[in-house]
Amino acid sequence: MVAGWETIIKSLNWTLIFNAVSFLLLVWLLRRMLFRPALRWLEARRAAEEARLEKARALETQAQELRQKAEAELAEANRLGREILARAEAEAREILKKAREEAREEARRILQDAEKAAARAKEEALRELRQTYAELVVLAAAQVLGREVRPEDHRRLLEDFLARLGPGALS
Repeated sequence: MVAGWETIIKSLNWTLIFNAVSFLLLVWLLRRMLFRPALRWLEARRAAEEARLEKARALETQAQELRQKAEAELAEANRLGREILARAEAEAREILKKAREEAREEARRILQDAEKAAARAKEEALRELRQTYAELVVLAAAQVLGREVRPEDHRRLLEDFLARLGPGALS
């Protein structure tokens, strides 16, 4: 049987075996030296990309929350602005109402003062008219009597005449 192995060994194609061993060695070296580092590098890159995507998702979620918060704050600011505007308009209406009331009151006061001044002027005019009327009556009486009335007579006649006329006689 030994001779059988010998013939088998001599009949083998050593180039084919050498090529097969070289191929297997090359596959083992490529796997060990190239594919493992390349796969590690690809895995690290995939993990980094996943981390960036996760971070981007978190930032997007945070941005949406901030946008919603900003929208809520803007809505609150708008509501407060409308509320302040409404209060300002109400205060303006109240101030205008008070100003109108004060103007009416001032107009009434001025009118009352003017009426009082007119009444005083009327009383003064009536007093002067009575005085003048009394003097005219005394002068007319003096002419009718044909004599001059003395100042004492004149004063006495005026006082009597004014007493008979009363305060409202010429009004």
